[in-house]
Amino acid sequence: MEKVLEDLLKVSKYDCNVIIFGDTGVGKEKVANIIQKNSERKMQPFIKINCGAISPNLIESEFFGYERGAFTGANANGKKGYFEIANNGVMFLDEVGELPLDMQAKLLRVIQDGEFYRVGGTQPVKTNVRIISATNRNLEEMVEEGTFRRDLYYRLNVVPIRIPKLSNRPEDIKPLIKNFLKIYSGKFGISCSIDDSAIEYLEQRPWPGNIRELENTIQRLIISSNGDITLVDAIKEME
Repeated sequence: MEKVLEDLLKVSKYDCNVIIFGDTGVGKEKVANIIQKNSERKMQPFIKINCGAISPNLIESEFFGYERGAFTGANANGKKGYFEIANNGVMFLDEVGELPLDMQAKLLRVIQDGEFYRVGGTQPVKTNVRIISATNRNLEEMVEEGTFRRDLYYRLNVVPIRIPKLSNRPEDIKPLIKNFLKIYSGKFGISCSIDDSAIEYLEQRPWPGNIRELENTIQRLIISSNGDITLVDAIKEME
């Protein structure tokens, strides 16, 4: 992770697109935050979008906005989309692999041309946005399968950052436990400690949900332990 952080701080300085690869729960959004906060655009808008959570019927208007009267139920004054709101800043496309093919084509056009049309609009709108993407899917396989555009993949994947699973870096588990213990003891107003046997037990767990699963587990342990987390507490939590 020290090497990953070194790469993050280096790529932050260069105004290029980045894709963050990693399983669910490894902290891809945290990585995007680090890149944005250390970039030249850190004082500009930072717009985060979960591509898998937008209705297919609304995705174009959400990204590009719309003119007034563009469709039934549209805001009478029209609406700015993500690209207008993020202009001169950074856009984080989480779960980018969930974008439908037709939207992939439109996203590619914006990246190439630096402009787009609002839904119902006839005048191009200029945009200057750095794109950070993230996915837990294998985009190279999706390219071969025809479910993700090859040209868009190469536009987004200027610099890839790969975040290893927590099970592949067990040495990080103890400091993460200590960090979460400090955060949530303060948040919940509970003075809490954890014994070495409980830490050792948690270090041996596979953590398929990665850091997010570990974080949630520590919260539950704090709440249920009455102040001192022991091996028994940890075992019960895992059962």
